[in-house]
Amino acid sequence: DSSLRLRDSVIYRVLADIIMVVHFAWIVFMLVGFALTIRAFWRPKFFERWIFRTIHLLGILFVTALVILNQYCPLTMWENALRRHYDPNTDYPGSFIIGHLEELIHPEVSPLVVFIPTIFIAIFTLSVFILRPPSKFRRKTK
Repeated sequence: DSSLRLRDSVIYRVLADIIMVVHFAWIVFMLVGFALTIRAFWRPKFFERWIFRTIHLLGILFVTALVILNQYCPLTMWENALRRHYDPNTDYPGSFIIGHLEELIHPEVSPLVVFIPTIFIAIFTLSVFILRPPSKFRRKTK
């Protein structure tokens, strides 16, 4: 019975770590997308990847809705649920790399430090998408 519990706890820990890495990748995608959006504002033909831009815009709007509604990201909630299965008393996942990813993904900052930039990024990204849409979404004029 204890070996079964140990196996299950290892599975929960690995799944939680995988979710944290995916979460980190999502954050990097959002930040890189914002940097490319800034560049697209100044050089519209530079960034024509409509699928990337559309997914990025939808992601930014989703993150903004979470911030406005004062909700946690579903990835955070899923990861925390898995960590509780692994060890209800642990805050530190035990892995050096995962521990540092945890600090980057869930920093101890005032909610305004997250709220204000998120709102700004959302407004800017939406504005650029409207003012300088990818060519696939531009109206064809003759």
